[in-house]
Amino acid sequence: MKRKIICLIAVMLFLQAAIFAEQEDTSVEIGISVNWTFGCYKESTFSSISQGFLAPRFQLDTVINSKSFIHKITMDYFFARPQSAMTKTSVVYKNYDPVSGETYYEGFESNLMFHKICVRYDLNYKIASNEKMDFAVGGSFSTDAYLQFSHYPSITGLFSLGPSCSFDYRFDDKNSLSVSGGIPLVGFGVRPPFAGCDAQLMKYAEENFMKIFTLGKFLSLHNYQSIFVDCDYKVQAGRLFTLGVGLGFEYSRIAVPKEKPLYYLDGSFKTFGRITF
Repeated sequence: MKRKIICLIAVMLFLQAAIFAEQEDTSVEIGISVNWTFGCYKESTFSSISQGFLAPRFQLDTVINSKSFIHKITMDYFFARPQSAMTKTSVVYKNYDPVSGETYYEGFESNLMFHKICVRYDLNYKIASNEKMDFAVGGSFSTDAYLQFSHYPSITGLFSLGPSCSFDYRFDDKNSLSVSGGIPLVGFGVRPPFAGCDAQLMKYAEENFMKIFTLGKFLSLHNYQSIFVDCDYKVQAGRLFTLGVGLGFEYSRIAVPKEKPLYYLDGSFKTFGRITF
């Protein structure tokens, strides 16, 4: 199933690239990167800080340069089996028997898994451009999902919108440096108040999936802070092919509910290849 989804996404990006490449004064780049991350996160509804070093992260993106506009679509997937106190020993928790109405204690060994999925669209406008550099500002729209699976799942989904910018500097015909980043300012998110899908969320998912959005909350700087920055060094390996390495940084804090926020901090080293049309 995962392979089918990845293949479908790749086909869609290639078709999009082919359509835009036919337009005048337009260039299209398709890039695939593999990142190795070093970071941590804290899902305070469930566990203390968890760390995952050298966990893989995959990105597929399309960059469309159309006159003074730069369109960028990024699909990002991160997976880790992070280490924490809960994964090193058995955990005892208090459970409830709905038949007898009594509570009891039960122990289990946590098999913690963490996933982060992001689809982001950036639209920037070049406000300064010459033979050596391009500087563009604009905005980005992002859809993010944070998924933690252990004895019970904890799933957070959000939509956000905020300013973004990009800077490209060309040292010569073959070497260039790119820096891009953004700060989401407003959004809308759905996050259970504890680790697990609560009864109301599960009921809505069974009746009508769209009703889940009625459980969401408005997000802004008072309960959601986030920043992402990417720095890439690219080498032209052929007329249409580029290789490169880069560094990435991302931080997010989602305080919904306010008393039990989710923290995500990640730095990554990546290698990538790009095809230009």
